[in-house]
Amino acid sequence: MVLLVPLITVFMVKLSHARTHSLRYFRLGVSDPGHGVPEFVSVGYVDSHPITIYDSVTRQKEPRAPWMAENLAPDHWERYTQLLRGWQQMFKVELRHLQRHYNHSEPPLVRISRKEFFPGITTLFCRAHGFYPPEISIIWKKNGEELVQEVDYADILPSGDGTYQTWVSVELDPQSRDIYSCHVEHCGLHMVLQGHQESESILLVMKAVFGAIALTLVLTGVGFLARRRRPREHNGVIDPSTCIRECSSRS
Repeated sequence: MVLLVPLITVFMVKLSHARTHSLRYFRLGVSDPGHGVPEFVSVGYVDSHPITIYDSVTRQKEPRAPWMAENLAPDHWERYTQLLRGWQQMFKVELRHLQRHYNHSEPPLVRISRKEFFPGITTLFCRAHGFYPPEISIIWKKNGEELVQEVDYADILPSGDGTYQTWVSVELDPQSRDIYSCHVEHCGLHMVLQGHQESESILLVMKAVFGAIALTLVLTGVGFLARRRRPREHNGVIDPSTCIRECSSRS
């Protein structure tokens, strides 16, 4: 990839006869010079006429118009030659920074989550964040076959720290035995994450088991209290003294 850093400087001059002229300087830096293209070039124009030129090959500022050579002293050309050599070095440094920025990549952090929006309808989310550049491919597969119609895609949005984020979702039947997998490709990196259903099934089973245990404990407690509240019997006959003691204690 070739990066170009252009710079245009414009000066406007109005003469006494009300005609306006422009003095413009074009400076261009190239990250991969060659084939007759210099690494840095600076050209000055009055209106559309070139008057000066400097490039990284000659490393000298030279006149392009005869009247420029006739009216400016040699120290002018030497002074501006040194100035443009500084510009050339500055453009080179900036191009390196740009190359590091555009060649830099951050791999995505990917995770799968699930949510039940309606009873019996579960949605799997494949979320990717923290990646750069923003070009990324995320697809869902069911039993190895790519899903197209049943998939919802979110926009790729900036995260605010120079990276990007997005997600892709698919609806599934939690009672099915289908195997869902999320496939992510980014800058030559390929990741595959399985959307397991067993984890939530175990969670539901554990909830049911704990619910049954809690219900059993409650019923056991009620039976125990009912037994404690019931008067004692001897051979099928209620002991009146027991009833009197319990009734008096409650009152």
